[in-house]
Amino acid sequence: MAVFNDNYFTNDSYATRTERLKMLKNYIEYWETSLSIPKSLVNWGLNAYDKWIKALSIAENKKSKSFDFYQELRDADEELFKYYLKCKRLLKSTKSQDESILSLFGVNSRFPRKRHEKIAVIEKFIRAYQIHLNQKKEKVLPQEFIDRLIRFLNNSLQVAQKIENLKKDKSEKDTAIQIELFKEDARKLRSLYSWALMNWDQDNAYLFQLGFAVKSKKDKDGGEDDTERE
Repeated sequence: MAVFNDNYFTNDSYATRTERLKMLKNYIEYWETSLSIPKSLVNWGLNAYDKWIKALSIAENKKSKSFDFYQELRDADEELFKYYLKCKRLLKSTKSQDESILSLFGVNSRFPRKRHEKIAVIEKFIRAYQIHLNQKKEKVLPQEFIDRLIRFLNNSLQVAQKIENLKKDKSEKDTAIQIELFKEDARKLRSLYSWALMNWDQDNAYLFQLGFAVKSKKDKDGGEDDTERE
């Protein structure tokens, strides 16, 4: 069972906020009459947990989807890069004496480390194939090998585009909604805490049932309550 260490609601972790709202949903109607809690706060308390969980779920689903896309991209890139290196090795072995071809295809340099540089090298290789074919009417590699390389490249680029689209679609709007919900719930929690303290002292154990920390008698004797100030 959750233990609430303080009532600084704006400093809640997401886990603490979730537990506060869960307790509130279970008990707020029970205390509505004895604490004279306004109906608007009761209605908020009954629904806040579900709204918060929904906001967390949306964020988690998008995070999971993003992870899946990144895994798909790693697989697509691995397939593409491995096949390109096969094509490169075959071309170098069959045209090792033709410096003009090796230079045109850019196969004498090391394969770079960064993804965008690798993609650029592969695109150059594919363009070079078509240029050489148009100029010499000669296939330095079977067309089916180049077609397969193009398919692998297109697959990699399409998955990368999915990730970019997800980044644009997701975060700013959903994150803003989640943050605003967090802030609004903090304000409502602060208001509800004030209502509760009109009838209870800060060391009343029942505060826990509304998602609040219970101050010990020692802390209580120290003076001010521990809610944040406006």
